[in-house]
Amino acid sequence: LRQRQRGRMSRPAMEKQRMTRILFVDDEPNIREGMRRMLRSMRNEWDMEFAESGEAALDVMAEWRSAQKPFDVVVSDMRMPGMDGADLLSRVKEISPDSVRLILSGHSDTASIMKTVGNAHQYLNKPCDPELLKRTIKRAFALRTLLQDEHLQKIVGEIGSLPSLPVVYREVMASLQK
Repeated sequence: LRQRQRGRMSRPAMEKQRMTRILFVDDEPNIREGMRRMLRSMRNEWDMEFAESGEAALDVMAEWRSAQKPFDVVVSDMRMPGMDGADLLSRVKEISPDSVRLILSGHSDTASIMKTVGNAHQYLNKPCDPELLKRTIKRAFALRTLLQDEHLQKIVGEIGSLPSLPVVYREVMASLQK
């Protein structure tokens, strides 16, 4: 069973104004509902879909891909019955390499993190501050938006992970801005 979240805009209005398409995947209904509430303020910028499993997520992606409306961002839980988040994002990387792929998980053990290397652009821990999640999605998608060339978007999509800025770089930049 797939659940859908839409903003107040009609489908024709959404077609005119290209919204960021995001697929959230989590097997726990309470987590999905909490994410809907937490991200409600983004409904005029993001076209959000919610799926309860990796298999359901692939079905949703196939449906939208056939309508030539791929997802810009896929955010998945790590531990789910059947297909886990790492396996899902591996499949997403194959079928939609230009999608930004994020893991949002309550399990931050080394084995889980290492399993996502190469498939997830970033790994976030639950509970995740809503503003951090919004900033992470916006930042990850901003690079893709800047790269309008489809060839460059594919190259970026195939990058295994997006590195964070080194602490030294941030300190130097902060000093220069004083």
